Amino acid sequence: MDELSFILEGVGFETEARRLWLVMKDKHPDPVVVGEYPTEFEASLVKNMLSMEGVPSELVGAMTAGFRAETPGMVKVLVPGSFAELAREIVAAQEAGGLDDEELRGEDS
Repeated sequence: MDELSFILEGVGFETEARRLWLVMKDKHPDPVVVGEYPTEFEASLVKNMLSMEGVPSELVGAMTAGFRAETPGMVKVLVPGSFAELAREIVAAQEAGGLDDEELRGEDS
């Protein structure tokens, strides 16, 4: 299954997913999913955290998250392929409670 098919699977609104995929692909080649979240709020927190670290990202699936659709889906966070490893490390460390705000900004305590 290619990346676009994976993203579209379960999203519900194919046009939204396709539009965001094309926007991301136009800006940055080879977008990669680095996380899936049940709400747009949670995904936005991750997007903002990545942005603080200089990692560009986009959200896909917000229209089907939570109670907006009959069959809710997950909100996916996409990053350019070249940022995928860094993004996964940042997300994993934050979810494990291993990074505070100063560490995210690269400041020494």
